[in-house]
Amino acid sequence: MDMRPMTFAGKTGIPDPFAPFLSDDQPASAEAFDLNFILGMPVQRRGPAYTAVMLATQMHGHGLNCQIFGHPNLWPGDVGVRVFSRRKFPGEQYVARMPWASAYGFLHKVAFRKLMQHLDRVGTDRQLVYTWGETSLEMARALHKRGVPVVREKINCAKAAAREILTAAYAGLGETPARIITDAQLAKEAEEMELADAIFCPSPMVRRTLLQAGVPESKLISTSYGWEPSRFAGTDRALPEVDVPTFLFVGMVCVRKGAHILLEAWQRAGCPGRLVLVGEMEPIIARRFKAILTHETVQYMSYTRNIAAIFRSADWFVFPTLEEGGPQVTYEAAGCGVPGIVSEMGAGAFTRHGQDGEIVGSSSVEAWADALRRLGNARELQRYYAENARRNADTYVWEAVGRRRREALLARLAGQADLHSQA
Repeated sequence: MDMRPMTFAGKTGIPDPFAPFLSDDQPASAEAFDLNFILGMPVQRRGPAYTAVMLATQMHGHGLNCQIFGHPNLWPGDVGVRVFSRRKFPGEQYVARMPWASAYGFLHKVAFRKLMQHLDRVGTDRQLVYTWGETSLEMARALHKRGVPVVREKINCAKAAAREILTAAYAGLGETPARIITDAQLAKEAEEMELADAIFCPSPMVRRTLLQAGVPESKLISTSYGWEPSRFAGTDRALPEVDVPTFLFVGMVCVRKGAHILLEAWQRAGCPGRLVLVGEMEPIIARRFKAILTHETVQYMSYTRNIAAIFRSADWFVFPTLEEGGPQVTYEAAGCGVPGIVSEMGAGAFTRHGQDGEIVGSSSVEAWADALRRLGNARELQRYYAENARRNADTYVWEAVGRRRREALLARLAGQADLHSQA
């Protein structure tokens, strides 16, 4: 793969790469606030873009007119709300060859230009901008200057907290992180938080780290993520039944997600059971834990098309993640009737200790080994947690989460004529 940055002007024959997107559109209804989602990523059915689309469709209506600015639109079928995008665009093949950060940076600029054109056409009255992913300070400053309130989705914890957590975790392994959060990135985020008028915090841990970083509590809106039951319908199981409990980890098998803690705890626990890991693996984990990963009680798969069938094959969802925003896998596991053994970060806004599963409030290997040993054969307790988790998951379907977010945002708007009064 060619990792060199690509220059569009003069290379593709397009003097202005944004020109193909800047077509005329009709303004939205003036009877509601326009909540303009801007994605620094393609509109697709995975990752943060999937979460944004699900929230846009469920927050839409009853006072909010949700629409999405993101390029390209790769969503299969109808999104459900208006999307300012195209599925194909000139120069697309060059974007595909860019380094990840450069490609997303370009796509964000495309969405930003489209958004600003929209605001030029309809004005700024009753317009809100809802930012997702890594966005630019240029956009934040421009919107602030225009007096357009900005709502920020804080997908992960404050970068200052993330750097501290990850630096300590890698140091404990005698390793260096593949990506280091720089002082410049911390400064950028600090200004972004200052310019934001409201910030959705998808978990208590996100809220806590933002407060620690000095973000005013008045800006923070506590919320959650959710899950989509139709994606997890069915009764099939992907793994053969065994007589021992199955512990399942889903996500990037990396230090950030606590994979090193889980693997060492699994070896130390020595309890009968099956550990299944699903997700791309960080090279550090593959190299350092090769012996454990190849043990007969451990099964690894980098990818599956039917994650629901994997969830239904498990007794416990185990997730010692060290740094998160709001892990949707926790909600999805519960929706499939799988209770969690999770860290505080892994609990998100969902897991209630002693009701839906258990929260291990320590990153020590021995604490996790104890939890695995104790809960592995606790069949009655597992069934109790599973029933509670499944019922609780019904209150976190996207429809319910979207309604709660809409009500919270409209309440914030009703409480102040100008969101910038809190900036």
